[in-house]
Amino acid sequence: MANTQTAYFNGVAFAATKNMAAIMNTSPTEKIKIRRVGLLNAQTAAVTGVLCAIELRKYTSATLTGSTAITPVKHDSTLAAPASAVIGHAGTIGGTPELLRRIFWSSDEAAISTGTLDEWEAMVPLNIIWDAGYYEPSAEPLTLNQNESIMVYNVSGAAGLLDTWIEFTVV
Repeated sequence: MANTQTAYFNGVAFAATKNMAAIMNTSPTEKIKIRRVGLLNAQTAAVTGVLCAIELRKYTSATLTGSTAITPVKHDSTLAAPASAVIGHAGTIGGTPELLRRIFWSSDEAAISTGTLDEWEAMVPLNIIWDAGYYEPSAEPLTLNQNESIMVYNVSGAAGLLDTWIEFTVV
């Protein structure tokens, strides 16, 4: 059985050039395999939203210091947490980024009655931005070796709140 965990980054405020969610592997022996990444519009109060440019990035020679730590939820509580992972948002980012996805995100609050982009961002099946290795056995999940990270990075736009979830296995 795989050691699967979910890191949930709850209500992170948008800011330009900000790490919204990251997992960095510092272990020389463990590998972290990224299975899914999803975003949720967490803005509930009225705001004047903006269009945010968000990138899903993989970093090599990665560093992440001063981040706000997140404790992942283990899908099986008897299994171990990652030995040497840095999981958090904000902080100082370093390394060589490789772009995996670029999306545009409306940071307005969701209003159930209107059915605009803001509402679609609150529907889980529609907001998965990375999904590899579950339904196609030959598709290798995104693997984080030592000093590699995955990051949801907000390039521009600074209004509203974002929930991010990253589902991963530790091997």
